[in-house]
Amino acid sequence: MSPRALFGGNKDGNGGGNPLANMGNFMENIKKAQSMIQVEAAKVQEELANTDFEGYSSDETVRVIMTGNQEPKSVDITEAAYSQGNEALSRLVTEAMRDAHAKSVAGMKERMAKLASSLGLPQPPAGM
Repeated sequence: MSPRALFGGNKDGNGGGNPLANMGNFMENIKKAQSMIQVEAAKVQEELANTDFEGYSSDETVRVIMTGNQEPKSVDITEAAYSQGNEALSRLVTEAMRDAHAKSVAGMKERMAKLASSLGLPQPPAGM
């Protein structure tokens, strides 16, 4: 078996060679794509950090504001909520926190799905 059969090339010795010769270009393109994804993801994270989501208790006497990164920013409690007592107030604050958190997570998922779509990445299955 001749080396040309293993590594390609023609009778006069030109062409062929290492089948992985373009691997350097491929790896460079991969690095560029990774860099672009990192830049875009950082933009999305900053956008989410600057986006507020409001959550309310069932009777709307407590409001919680949370960022798109699920960081609590503030809690507003009305006199009506205070007058319901400690246990009820705790329940109302928890309800508002859960509402704000759910809205924040939904906003984050929506924004990340848009990012993935803009980069040509597959969408995650529904319900994730």
